Amino acid sequence: MTRPLTPKHLATLGLLAALCACAQAAQAAQTAQATFPDRPVRVIVPFPAGGSTDLVARALSVELGQALGQPVVVENKPGAGSLVGSELVVRAAPDGYTLLMAGLSNVFLPHVHANLKWNPLTDYEYIGLVADLPNVIAVNAKTPYRTLAELVAADKARPGTLSFGSAGTATPSHLVCEMVNHRLGTKMQHLPYKGNAPAVNDLMAGHIPVMCNNLGGTLPYMQGGQIRILAQTGKSRSPAAPDIPTFAELGVAGLDTGLWVGLAAPKGTPQQIVATLNQALAKAMALPETRDKLARLGATPLPTQTADFHKRVAEDRRAWEPVLKNVDLKGN
Repeated sequence: MTRPLTPKHLATLGLLAALCACAQAAQAAQTAQATFPDRPVRVIVPFPAGGSTDLVARALSVELGQALGQPVVVENKPGAGSLVGSELVVRAAPDGYTLLMAGLSNVFLPHVHANLKWNPLTDYEYIGLVADLPNVIAVNAKTPYRTLAELVAADKARPGTLSFGSAGTATPSHLVCEMVNHRLGTKMQHLPYKGNAPAVNDLMAGHIPVMCNNLGGTLPYMQGGQIRILAQTGKSRSPAAPDIPTFAELGVAGLDTGLWVGLAAPKGTPQQIVATLNQALAKAMALPETRDKLARLGATPLPTQTADFHKRVAEDRRAWEPVLKNVDLKGN
């Protein structure tokens, strides 16, 4: 005769079932990590198509996909100065299949959105840096300004009458011009656009006299004679624009860092998957095809080690802190 199960027996069975479920889950996770990736990987660009971050992501995607053995699909999720796309990745499953093409804007976001429930600097697993793109200050070619000094003199003669366009509030293109205001005492007024492309169009049309933008998105129009670039960020002149002086050469400190971009995954992504992604990134970045495509954008490849990514973020936080504290990033 079968004895009825006592509460103690039921508790033991429940514990065994839970342990079995945990073991199965752990085994499934190990299998998923071992077979990663077994489907396409998404790279979220938190800016509109055609901007510098988007162009770098697309320049990298084919070779990165080949290194991973799966397609890499670039998706644009713009909005709120990169917040929309960045938060999408933070909330994604930490399985390596949804990545962020992070950038300098991640350093700015905590100053723009003070009440965020997550941290744009720490709530990611850094995979590796990809490239550095200089930012530039440019003017319409029909303006009389041929040097940064002439532009500064014109603004100081009539403070606040010159306006500059950008890709949007709290984007790198916005804050480069704010750094110029901060360092040189100019009063140029900010006109935010929804992405670099419409701002460049208005610059060429003469609707705005000045714009700060990335070099890759500006260089073709300088070569075509529609705009004039006065200065570029970086410690040295870009090989793509060797005739354009750096801000440092012109006496503007604090702009020796460019618009870096790098791959990041949601916090909690297994380190085995992060390592797989890092190895694939390093392999893709070593290919001449990738480096040639980046060079055409005016981008300089960066070291892909995770430690370099952490160091770059820390350096930029220190460099930009004075400007970020003194610019109204919510009222523009």
